Amino acid sequence: MKVILSLLKIQLLAILYLLLLNPVFAQNVRKPDILFLRNDTKLEVRIQEVDDTVVKYKKLSDDEGPLFTVKKSEISSIQYGNGEVKTFEAVLEVPSYYAPGQSAPQARPAAPLQAPGSRNQFLEEIRASSADNLRATYKYYKGKSKTGLVMGIAGTSVGMILSGVGAGIIAGSMDANGNFASYADEQRAIRGAWLMLGGLAGAATFGTVGFIKAGKNGSKAGKIRRELIHRGEPIAFRISPGFNPATQAGYLTLNIRF
Repeated sequence: MKVILSLLKIQLLAILYLLLLNPVFAQNVRKPDILFLRNDTKLEVRIQEVDDTVVKYKKLSDDEGPLFTVKKSEISSIQYGNGEVKTFEAVLEVPSYYAPGQSAPQARPAAPLQAPGSRNQFLEEIRASSADNLRATYKYYKGKSKTGLVMGIAGTSVGMILSGVGAGIIAGSMDANGNFASYADEQRAIRGAWLMLGGLAGAATFGTVGFIKAGKNGSKAGKIRRELIHRGEPIAFRISPGFNPATQAGYLTLNIRF
């Protein structure tokens, strides 16, 4: 009985200790500080220092990490972890003043707006290239486009053929009821299934890669073609020698393709 009473006393003391200690821990746990920026952004941080121009803080997830700063002019208010709120008024920054008695400086005329440059670097390179360089580049991308198209068609065709062969092997390994007559037929059907799956995967992979390459390179060749046409330049020209036996004279034929 004494042992039971002693245990009860220990439990009661432990409960009282936790109840008394819990508010202390609750007070020691620091709530995050909140920065409200003027661009409607809210940052939950640990503020380390506030000086005349900037606020220095650390991230909540990294108390030992680097110190970050934000200008006071970018902050609308601060809500500290203890509930205190500090608001900052918007300040118009004036770059310079003129002394009393001096006339205000004349306003400089605004610089003319520049036309925004093209975001497509490839188009900029096209416009800056010479006609001969464009013709050589057009031939290159046109060839790459044809190579990709051949790869896509060949990959798809071969893959579908292998898939069909695999399906045929599976069908030939089973009887009319869909059963295998022997263990060898079952193994042959498994090899046929792998062949069919490999064919489908190959068709999807090589076909997709080939057609994507054909499309991308064909698009680049088309942009070069439009630039040459815009300049009035031929896409390709060929000089073919010839001989007229009636006049016993040679000649050159110039073929131009736009």
